[in-house]
Amino acid sequence: MIFRTKGNRPFLFSALFVLSGCAIAPVTDDVAHVSASNIARQIRCEARQAVIDALLGYLTSSDNNMNKNKLDDYSFAIGTELKRAYNENPEAIRAFDPSQVTGFAHTVTKLLYSTGIAYYYDLTGLETNNIDPAANLIRPTPMTSLVTLGLTGNFDRQRQNEWSFTITDNFGNLVQKTSGSYCANHLVRTEDYVYPIAGKVGLAKLIKEFTLMSLFENLDELNKDVATVKKGPPSMVQQLQFTTAIGGGASPKIVFAPSGPQLQVTDVSFPVTVSRKDTHQLTVGLYLDKGEAKILDVARGPIYEGSLITASGGRAELGAARAVQQFLALKIFKPAL
Repeated sequence: MIFRTKGNRPFLFSALFVLSGCAIAPVTDDVAHVSASNIARQIRCEARQAVIDALLGYLTSSDNNMNKNKLDDYSFAIGTELKRAYNENPEAIRAFDPSQVTGFAHTVTKLLYSTGIAYYYDLTGLETNNIDPAANLIRPTPMTSLVTLGLTGNFDRQRQNEWSFTITDNFGNLVQKTSGSYCANHLVRTEDYVYPIAGKVGLAKLIKEFTLMSLFENLDELNKDVATVKKGPPSMVQQLQFTTAIGGGASPKIVFAPSGPQLQVTDVSFPVTVSRKDTHQLTVGLYLDKGEAKILDVARGPIYEGSLITASGGRAELGAARAVQQFLALKIFKPAL
C-alpha cells in the first residue's frame, strides 16, 4: 500500500493490520477453539464408538453366522437383540458382557474387551510475529546529484509451547463404564482436513486390524530384534503426525515528495508478517494383557520394560502404554530422512 504527501504538508497516516491474535503460550484453543482436554475426550469417544461398531458388526454379521465356527446361532441371536436394543437406547450396550456369548464369539469379544489402549499426545504450537521497518533518506546536492541513506530495523518475536501427556483405557471399560452422555457433543464423526487433531483420526481401522491380526495372523509383541525370536502378548502401535501452518503479511508504505536541499525522508515502509504452525503427534498403542492372551493359545513372554512415559491403570492399560513407550524408544536412534 502506498500513501503520498504533497509538498511540505505531511498528513496524518494511520493503518491497522490484524492477522491473528498473539498468544504467549500457543495452544490448540487459539486456532481450532478446542482445548487439549476436549481433544483427548473426542479421541477416547472415537475409540469407544469404534469398539462398539466392531462388536455389533461381528455379532450381527450374517456372513459370520453362515460359518458356525465363526459365529454360532445362539451368539448371533444375542448380537441381533443387542443391536436392536442399542438402536433404541445406546446405553443398552453397557449391559453386554463377553460371557453372554459362546464358542468362537466368546473368544473374539473377550479379546476385544481385554485390549488396552494408550494415547500419547505431543501438541506443539509455534507463533511468529515480525515487524521489519525500513526508511530511505535523500538530500539533493548543488551539482544535481543525490545523497541517499537506507535505514532498516527489525522487531521479531517467536513463541512456542509444547504439551505432552499419556491417557490409558481398556476397551471393556470404555464400553461398559463410560456412559453415552460422556461423549455427547464430543464424538466427531468426520475428518478435519484443516486441523486434523480436532476431527476424526481413524482409530476404527487400527482396532479392526489389531483384532484380526491377533486372531488369525499370530500377532506378536512389538519387536524389531530379528536376531532373537521373542514371544509376547500382541501389541500394535500407530503414530500420526499432523501439521497445520497459516500465515500472511502486509507492507504498508508512505512515500514523500522531496522538497528543498535538506536531508529528508523519501519513503517509510512497515512490512509485517505473522505465522502460526501447529504440529500434533498422536501415538496410539494397543496391547492384549498376557493373562487374557492365553485364549489365543500362543506362547507369551515379558514385554519391554522402561520409563520413558508414565501411565496408570490395570495390566492391559499399562501394557498398551509400554507398547507406545517401546515404539518411541526405537525411534530415538532412527536416522532422520
